[in-house]
This record gives sequence, C-alpha cells and structure tokens, in this order.
Amino acid sequence: MNVSVEHGAATAGPKLFRTESLVYTKRGLLVLSFWLLWGDFAFNFFESIFGRFIPIYLKDLNASNTMIGIMTGSFAGLVNVFFLPGISRWSDNLRCVFGRRIPFLFVTTPLTVISLVLVGFAPEIGNWVHERLLAFGAVPFGREATVLGVLCAFVVTFHFFNMVLVNGYNWLIRDLVPLEVMSRFLAWFRVVGTMGSACFLWFVFPHLLTHTKEILMSVGAFYLVAFWLMCLRVKEGEYPPPSENDVKGGVLKTFAVYFRECLQLPVYRNFFFMNVLVVSALACGGNFITLFARETLGLGMDEMGHIYSWTAVFTVLVYFPVGWACDRIPSLYITLGSIFAIALSALAALFWVKTGTGFLIYSLLSAVPLVGFGLGAMTAMMKLFPSLKFGQFAAGLNVFGCGALIAGNLLIGLMMDLFANNYRLAFLWTAVLSVAAALPMMLVIRQWKKLGGEEGYVPPLPR
Repeated sequence: MNVSVEHGAATAGPKLFRTESLVYTKRGLLVLSFWLLWGDFAFNFFESIFGRFIPIYLKDLNASNTMIGIMTGSFAGLVNVFFLPGISRWSDNLRCVFGRRIPFLFVTTPLTVISLVLVGFAPEIGNWVHERLLAFGAVPFGREATVLGVLCAFVVTFHFFNMVLVNGYNWLIRDLVPLEVMSRFLAWFRVVGTMGSACFLWFVFPHLLTHTKEILMSVGAFYLVAFWLMCLRVKEGEYPPPSENDVKGGVLKTFAVYFRECLQLPVYRNFFFMNVLVVSALACGGNFITLFARETLGLGMDEMGHIYSWTAVFTVLVYFPVGWACDRIPSLYITLGSIFAIALSALAALFWVKTGTGFLIYSLLSAVPLVGFGLGAMTAMMKLFPSLKFGQFAAGLNVFGCGALIAGNLLIGLMMDLFANNYRLAFLWTAVLSVAAALPMMLVIRQWKKLGGEEGYVPPLPR
C-alpha cells in the first residue's frame, strides 16, 4: 500500500497534517513514518561502514595520515563542491511523474553499493593492475602505490554517488514531512538510524578486517533492496513550476547563481559558516579520534565496536528528551548550546582520556551534545530555509562544509604527521573549531529574531 495522502482542501473530521502539496491523515502519517524510518535504518547501517572502517582499512594498507585525511574527507569535499550545486538545482527544478527526489535516489542507490563493494576488492584489483602494468614494461611506482591508487578511484566514485543519496534523502524528508511534526520525525529518524548503526557496530564491525568482502557484499545487497523498497512505497506531491531563470543557463551560470543566492542573505550565510566550522571539527577530528582509540589507547576492533555500540544505544535514549526539547525550545538555541558542550567534552577528553574506560565515558558524555547539535541543526535547517529552493540551500551546507573539509582533512593529517602521530591532538582540534562556530550561530539567532523569530519567521527568498 502506498502512503495515504489527500489532495485539496481539508474537510471537517480527524486532524490533518499538511506539507506544501500533501495532506495526511494520522494513518497516512504513520505509514509515511514507517517507510522513511525503514529507509533510514538501512541507510545508517550502510553508512557506518565508511566512517568507522575506512580510516583503519587505509592504515593497514600503510597509507600516511595525510592520505587518510584526504581520502576520508577531502575527496568527499571536492565531489560536493564541484557537483552538488548543479545536482541540487536540477533536483529542485525536476518535474516528473515520480517526483523530484525519488528518481535520484532510485538510480544512485545501486551505483553507491557497487562502489563500496569495489573498495573491499581494491587490494586484489590493485595487484592485478600492477601485474598488467609490469607486463607492458617498467612501472614508475610500486605495488602498494598501485593498490592505493585503485582504492582512491573507488573512494572518489563512492563519494560521488553517496553524495547524491545523502542529500536527496534529506531533501525528500523536507518535501514529505509536515513541519509541525518535523522535530519528532527527526528524533525518530535518529533513533532508528542509531539502532541501525548500533547493530552494525556490535555484530559486524569487529569482523570487518577478517571478512571484508563478504560483509560489504551482504550489507550492500540489504541496503539496495531496503532503500529501493522505500522509494517504491512513498509518493511525492505536486510542486509549482520552476522559473525560467532557474531552468536555463550553463554550468558557469549555475555556479554563479548558486553561490550568489546562498550567500546573499546574512541569516543563511552565517548558518553556512557555523556549519562549516562544526563539520570540520567533528568530521576531520572524528577520523583521527578513531585512530586515537586503536593506536594510542591500544583498543582492539572488538573493544572499539562494543564502545561505539554502547554509545549508540545510549544515544537512542538521548534523542527522546532532545526531540521533546526541540518542540518546546527554538532549535537554534538547542544548536548553540550543543556547540559549546561539544567543545567542553573535547577539552575534557584531551586531558583525561587515557584508558579504554575513559574513552567509553567520553563517548557516552559527548553523545548528548552531538545529538543536540545533529537534531537541533537539522530541525533549524528544515524551518530556516525556503521550501521552493530547499534542495539548493540544504546542499549549500554540504558544499560550503565540504569546501572546508578539503582543507581541514589535509591540515589535520599534516598536523598528525608533524607531531609524530599524536592522535590526542584531534580533541584539541575539535574544541577550538567548535568554539569558533559559536559566533556565527549567535549572529543567526539575532537575524532570525529580526525576521520574526519563533512566531513570525517566514524564510526570505534571495532576489
């Protein structure tokens, strides 16, 4: 059964929930929730592989810290910066029988899965390529460099298709979910997604190094079926036609219009700057915090998997009160408070985490502000950005954030090499950038109040 929706004016009777073009009964909203949550569970189970596993995988292939930073973050940043502006505007302006988001998700899901599976086969493929090159004469680089080069190509391909999936899924949520229940929806999304990550970390993560190919193929197949099923069971509504200015124009015009519109209004511009700093703090620092646990503290894969799993379970409990708070306190305030708390928890870890138990305590305590920021910023984004150009502005967060990741991952990798693998400095990196992010967030709140605040804010459109 497809999601139950009603078009047109509401009639007397049960409470109805509205988006721009859809009206849901309570039953229809529950059916929508089920399928979106199902997709989110599969998505987070699949996503957990890359963030936790790839830094360790690269380290075991003798990649340098600089290379780890580039391949886990900088490549993703380049892909987002070059391709996301055009893809987001394409999706915003697409009008077809299947909607404007689902076609992108349906096509890129199998391509993303194939790319990640090939990452697992990179050593064998790299060795085969090296043997073929040797057969044609001298090779200017060794077998190890060839394997890393092949892996690099697969990682870039994964980042491209995964970029479309991550962003398209978030745009779909904004188009389908009524804003009046958005905070509760996002809380449940995070709960179910975290449960998916916890299952992966507890049962699968400890075996990734010993059964890499089998796990990647099995998880990829599950994700493909689950996400395709979600795409077939939810339906998008109707959208107003795009303006001719949005439809026409080449690549250069697309980039010019994209960046001009994203940066024109201070309330959006400062939100982008805040997100740049926080994402750099968490994403760049997080890769090396994983290496801190293994290389500095000496934790094994089993221990790390269990610590991350317990943290994920605790995170599930945190989402309920944070979701409740976002319904009663403006999400912008939740976001600002969480930024300060992230900085404090990182500073505490810098000085006091010296054992596996200490790392577990840090992971549990830092889960609270991380949930607060993730849910608060996501809710704020849904309400702050204009619906008509939501894909463009939501993608702007990734474009500008990934621009910082390109430099950030390179810099933190160089820093780790310069300071002889002192991975503890990743906590200092996180704390400093988090504090810096508080200033633009305070400016966002001030501008939001000038535009009407909690009661009267209407997302302004760029001219």
